[in-house]
Parts: sequence; C-alpha cells; structure tokens
Amino acid sequence: MASQSISRNAKVGSVALAAAAFLTLLLSHFSASVAPLRLVTAAIGTFAVWAFCDEMGMAKPLNRAGFVAFAIAAVAKVQVTVGVRPEVLGRYDLLYAAFLLLALLFWSVAFLHRQRGLKVLGAVGVVASLSPIVALIVGHIVLGAGAILGVDAILSATSGTAPTDLGFVTLVERMFGLWGYLAAWLLWRGHVRAVPADGAG
Repeated sequence: MASQSISRNAKVGSVALAAAAFLTLLLSHFSASVAPLRLVTAAIGTFAVWAFCDEMGMAKPLNRAGFVAFAIAAVAKVQVTVGVRPEVLGRYDLLYAAFLLLALLFWSVAFLHRQRGLKVLGAVGVVASLSPIVALIVGHIVLGAGAILGVDAILSATSGTAPTDLGFVTLVERMFGLWGYLAAWLLWRGHVRAVPADGAG
C-alpha cells in the first residue's frame, strides 16, 4: 500500500484522528472524571470522524450511518461527562458503547467495498466490532452470557443502579482508539478517498 497524494482535509483529519485516538486510549486508563479533557476529546473525535467521512464519501450510506452513530455516542458521552443522575448513568454508558461499536461496524463494512488492503482491515474491524455487539444481544437474553466482556455489569446498571464495573465501556473505547490510529494512518497515506456514489461504502 504505497503512499499517495492527499488533500488538506485528509492531513488535518488524520492528525485530529490520531490525537483523538491517543486521548481516548489515555483516558481509558483513568477512572477520574477529568471532564474538560474528556469533552475536548469528544470534540476532537467528532471533528476527526467528520473529516474521515468526507474522505470516505459522505454521500455513501454506510459512511453517513457511521457518522450518525458516532454523533449519538458522542452526545451520550458528553451527557455522562457533564453529569446525569446515578440511576440512569448505566443507560447512557450502554448507549455510548453500543453506538460507538455501531459506528466502527459501519465504517469497517464500508472498508470491505474498497481496494484489497482495506478489505482485509475492514474484515478484521467487522469481526472486532461485531463480537461485543453480539455479546450485548446475547447478554440480554442469556443471564451471565456476557460476563467475559463485562456486558453483564453494564446491563445490570441499566436497571437503575449506578454502574460499578465499566470494563465493557473501556474495552469499546480502546477498540475505537486502536481503530482511530489505523484510520489516521490510512488517511495520512492517501488510502482513504471518496469513490463514485453508486457503491455502498
């Protein structure tokens, strides 16, 4: 995958995406609020994925769906950061994690419609993002099925108790951080560019 010429939007987007990925991974290691830094990270992340989607082609349904899912996740994260009542905190955390996973899934499927190198990365992304989503669904149906990924803790917190284990949310944030580094590299190298509007991704 040789480097190609890139637009200014791709350059700025790749730097912003790498910064958002770094801050997301860094903050996933801290339980302290650090609200201003978390809000800045959400803002940088939203700007970065907007630039990413512009390069992928915002007219494409999968890219738009990913952006909408990320926007919902970002709003939920801002709500959690600013502060919500303890009895609904688990619901916001679940909303944040689920829609962040959906965004990664949509963008990974969009990669499957690209050149061979991106198809491989897209396939890995689909498996990585689909597994926790399946765990969430199965965890709702079968008691204890999501214990390995920490799904049971976040699901029990949605019933009105304050969450005690945010392991699942941390896992999802770290997945996004790693995806962000990869997407930033792809943007910087010129491998992410819009394709004609007749394709899906």
